Amino acid sequence: MKSSTPRTRQWWAMLALGLTTVSGGSLYLWQHSDAKATAQSLEQRLEGVEEEEEEEKKDRPDLAVEQDVERTLDPALGRVPLERLLVAQEYAQQRIAQRASRRVPVGSLTQTTWVERGPSNVGGRIRALVVDPADATGNTVWAGTAGGGLWKTTNGATATPTWQSIDNFFANLAVTAIAFHPANANIMYFGTGEGYYNADAVRGLGIWKSTDHGVTWTQLPSTSRGTTFQYVLKLVVHPVTGDVYAATRAGLMRSTDGGVNWTKVLGAATGAVTDRVADIEISADNKLFVGMGIQTGDAIYRSTSGDAGSWVNLNTPSTSGLPTTGYERIELACAPSNANRVYAMFQSTTDALLNIYRTDDGGATWVTLNKPRWENSDDFTRGQAWYDLSIGVAPDDANKIYIGGVDLFRTQDASATPVVWQQASYWSINKTNPTYVHADHHAVAFASNDGNMAYFGCDGGVFLSTNAFDVKGAPAFKERNNGLNVTQFYAAAIHPTLPNYFLAGAQDNGSQKFTLAGVGTTTEASGGDGAFCFIDEDQPQYQFTSYVYSNYFRSINNGTTFPRIISNNNGSFINPTDYDSKSNTMYAASTAGTLFVWPNATTAATTRNLTLPSGSGTVTHVTVSKTVDNRVYVGTNTGKVLRIDNALAIDPADPTVVPTITEIRTGTGSVSCVAVDPANEAHLLVTYSNYGVTSVWETTTGTAPWRNVEGNLPDMPIRWAMFDPANNKRALLATELGVWATDDLTTTDIVWDPASTGMANVRVDMLRMRKSDKQIVAATHGRGLYTTDVFLVLGNKGAVAVNNKFIGSVYPNPFVQTLNVDLSQAASAGTTATLTDMQGRVVFKTDVKTAERQLRLNVPGSVSAGMYTLTVRDAKQTATRQVMLRR
Repeated sequence: MKSSTPRTRQWWAMLALGLTTVSGGSLYLWQHSDAKATAQSLEQRLEGVEEEEEEEKKDRPDLAVEQDVERTLDPALGRVPLERLLVAQEYAQQRIAQRASRRVPVGSLTQTTWVERGPSNVGGRIRALVVDPADATGNTVWAGTAGGGLWKTTNGATATPTWQSIDNFFANLAVTAIAFHPANANIMYFGTGEGYYNADAVRGLGIWKSTDHGVTWTQLPSTSRGTTFQYVLKLVVHPVTGDVYAATRAGLMRSTDGGVNWTKVLGAATGAVTDRVADIEISADNKLFVGMGIQTGDAIYRSTSGDAGSWVNLNTPSTSGLPTTGYERIELACAPSNANRVYAMFQSTTDALLNIYRTDDGGATWVTLNKPRWENSDDFTRGQAWYDLSIGVAPDDANKIYIGGVDLFRTQDASATPVVWQQASYWSINKTNPTYVHADHHAVAFASNDGNMAYFGCDGGVFLSTNAFDVKGAPAFKERNNGLNVTQFYAAAIHPTLPNYFLAGAQDNGSQKFTLAGVGTTTEASGGDGAFCFIDEDQPQYQFTSYVYSNYFRSINNGTTFPRIISNNNGSFINPTDYDSKSNTMYAASTAGTLFVWPNATTAATTRNLTLPSGSGTVTHVTVSKTVDNRVYVGTNTGKVLRIDNALAIDPADPTVVPTITEIRTGTGSVSCVAVDPANEAHLLVTYSNYGVTSVWETTTGTAPWRNVEGNLPDMPIRWAMFDPANNKRALLATELGVWATDDLTTTDIVWDPASTGMANVRVDMLRMRKSDKQIVAATHGRGLYTTDVFLVLGNKGAVAVNNKFIGSVYPNPFVQTLNVDLSQAASAGTTATLTDMQGRVVFKTDVKTAERQLRLNVPGSVSAGMYTLTVRDAKQTATRQVMLRR
């Protein structure tokens, strides 16, 4: 959960003082500040934090994003110019579209194909949840995730549900609202952009529409430009008129022509006080109810027509029973079985739950319901009503409701005085308990007419109860996250010999252990917000995970158990760390101007601090040399890169015994990575994560001079770099927009291109490579782990060699139905050709005739348009090529 204290408001008040407004108030971001100092003052002010750290509690994205803001802000502006990412995204799409007409070298890194690895059992934040009205069984459910896009399951209530990502390549993956046309289920809409001002909110890029029941989607051009539709909090479609209403932070927008044009019908200077719309609902008799106000106060409004000027403020009449001050966000729910019954929950200006209200006359008068008790408090949202607040009314009984905050509560009779509330779920108990549901609730969707089958969307994914209003006992819940891979990883480690073994640190989901092939389930190695992980390269029985700051866990039994060894709250929230397998030493950020050193990390528990030269700043990246013993490269938030030789020459008893520290570069911004060429220690790539700075630099001398090799990269954060170990002219970059690659660092005009085929349109935080087979793992922040064997071109992989020269040419590309493939040699017995979609599913497969060199593949019309991986395989070799199908 976000925080267990009612004093969270202090944090947001402090935060507001450091915000800056861009584009008419649509983008709120932090001003530059000392993130660690701010984080420490926040920790001191918030109650229960020491307990939180000791118990490894999860979900503090406010601190993680505070750190990220400092690392990515434009130093000249003092803020994060996220609007530039939209420009970068358009440029990336242009480069991808142009690739089909360019002659790309065989084996080019830009052809890198990624394979999704999961996890398949770890959920993430669900902002929208809708049961498909065309499926009477309630098995088909659509989910909108905060950073992982739009998802669908057709077997949500079965023993093992499966989810499918609808499209990993939407221009924006922050899906926050989903709506069906009540009169035509083939017409659907989804909106993007989290608008509640949570620190880790992802800005949206408008509204998408489908007319074929979600098979294909089109971004509505009327919503893709400007600031109006950057934050869409709710969408509804009027059951009679078909008008579409979008609750945005720029007002309540209405389209009467299916999204072609939009008009503001309620907002500032249009019948309301503010433009910020928190919720819109339609009652059983088709009246519209709107809750206005997000981080500011307004009211509930009602209209019969939805026209501008038709809205009635329900708070202002003295007889209404509703407050007129002291509140901000308002969450609403209309009873499907009673047009006059509406519920409202108000967030107070202190971020707690102000009150719960009920009307029995369509909004003319309201009564206050007693609030459920949680421990010794009547604020079941625990100071988080601004963030997690949901209501769901049973379809057949207006008195049965669920309310969600940190946990779920229910009542069988909301008309009683007093209302009898029952806590239905608990986030802090064991996950095997039937009343366990992850914290922080955002959506309720009923799947049965009697209300007993209900889905719940929270920060831990989707949960289902099939006895939601059982009067005989407590409801039971089941996690429904199989395949719903929207995990936000910060870091990953790859096992030196086991091909499917990874560790990865996740926001809100601990450190996960992967052991299965394909998209597999994981187990939690250690709890809390997961961070950097390591597996000793020559003694893999020793493995490490970490919690926030410098809290480290160690396994000495091949990952079976991970007891906490180091408890240290210095360093950054997600602390930059690297591990030296040769000396068994851990290096990490510590307090400003110091480096945390943990010698003999496999057996000892004693740490030291190494003092850096004055003015070095705070460590933002650490790289251990693979070829020079006890050499460590350190990057800082002042743009400096330090080379530390004899890093273990620290004698606490003799201050004169110190390592040698050499400043090899001074730049602008925060250093995000120092990549060392494995074949040449003097060949380095240094990347910076800030907007507005030159982000990629190269040296071939180990120090100055440095060459700008940013080339044609758009202005976006660069988070990691990696050389091709077999060709040091080639490199990969992990960026805010997937992975990018170049085939030649030596040219005058360096060209980088997206190299993310098969990977979602998602931020990538880290790349790691296994020496033995050159497999690379990418830790994405929103779509789990991906792997690739791109460095293994012409190398051996088991009994089958990867030989992309086996495919000579592919044309036309893009193709409509027939794809011609020229092989470099005659096919042997057993050769096959397949097309695999971006989810790794085979959509077309055919046997190739022996001795055939020219293939003519006729792809069935049932295969949808999109990007696919063509694979031609025989008994000794396999080759891949990316192709695009157009219909």
